[in-house]
Amino acid sequence: MTSSTPLSEQQVQHFKTHGFLVLENLLDESSLNQWRKQIWRELEASLDQPDSWPRERTGLDSYQYDPPESALVHHPALTPIIQQLGGGEFVASGGAPIIRWPEPEKSWQMPESGHIDAYGASGWAPFMIGATTYLYDVEPKGGAFIFWPDSHHAAHRYFRQNPELVDGSFLKEEGFSWDVFCDNPKTGGQEFVASAGDVVLWHSYLTHNGSINVNDSPRLALFARWPHQHQRQVAEFRYEVPEDLWKYWAI
Repeated sequence: MTSSTPLSEQQVQHFKTHGFLVLENLLDESSLNQWRKQIWRELEASLDQPDSWPRERTGLDSYQYDPPESALVHHPALTPIIQQLGGGEFVASGGAPIIRWPEPEKSWQMPESGHIDAYGASGWAPFMIGATTYLYDVEPKGGAFIFWPDSHHAAHRYFRQNPELVDGSFLKEEGFSWDVFCDNPKTGGQEFVASAGDVVLWHSYLTHNGSINVNDSPRLALFARWPHQHQRQVAEFRYEVPEDLWKYWAI
């Protein structure tokens, strides 16, 4: 990698083809330690004291990083990568920590289906790319982020055929199932098994899901998202489903 083009041509092509890209050891230990301290302080708990874990708290939706510029979405290791992919048109947005506490009494299985983000209870919030990282190593069956490789192509096909539904109204269509976005019979879902500080970048159309954690250690994940600068303000832009999936990217 170089400072001007942090991702190689091969990495960019992998992202375009499969809808995700894993970057190992991208984040520094100092940042990880800062986030660990912040989040355990917010939880009023400690990793080495399981009795203190507030297991009812799985999402920290209103969490504020201290300072705000220390959030994953602003990390200096990610910023040039997003600049490269978006040509400077993608802007930092939110992304709350999500926790998967150990549930060793349950039986683990790969989720059969997933969803795409931007279509939640808070409304339609389209974006271009997301990133996920862990604060501690995550082993198989440890509550990993699950994604369906290549599934961004299925979502793009669906919205090209049904452009009026891109605002989330597909959720009200009779017989709709999220399976329509999981059109990937070759591999199915894939666990993001990774070390602390590894990052997976994922296209906003990539089907993904959570999974239960049957291991002993909690899974603490950070998420970040970057919309195009026009996605929140320009209605025509929000509704456009380009024939070329990469029309508004720099790749």
